[in-house]
Amino acid sequence: MDYRTVQELVKKFTEGYKYSVFVGTDSDVKDGKVIYATALVVYRFGSGATYFYTVYRDGNGKDLYSRIFREAEMSLEMARFVEEILKLGKPVIHLDIGYEGLTKDLVSSVIGYVKGVGYPYQIKPDSFAATKIAHKHTK
Repeated sequence: MDYRTVQELVKKFTEGYKYSVFVGTDSDVKDGKVIYATALVVYRFGSGATYFYTVYRDGNGKDLYSRIFREAEMSLEMARFVEEILKLGKPVIHLDIGYEGLTKDLVSSVIGYVKGVGYPYQIKPDSFAATKIAHKHTK
């Protein structure tokens, strides 16, 4: 689907509604290869949501640290697309990190990266675009 189609579908979906936009990326390693999925979620207040996603396969399995930063980078790339091409305003970046679990040591670094670029963010358990929607497309 090209960006004009996405732009038209989002315009029809949001017309007459207040809405928010969220972007999140997740990854999974299968057979030594990394599968990344990035989700663009458009939420109409009180009236549901729709989403679009992309999947990217990287031939080289990577450590968790590298994957988490690549997820943030891919989300920021999509956020720039949402803001500059789709003209939907500044989305909230949903990060697949949290204060518990394997990513707890990365929280301040990844948040600093996203804040430094100028985007609002949410982490687990509130980062559904990454942890629920993108996640389902890495399987």
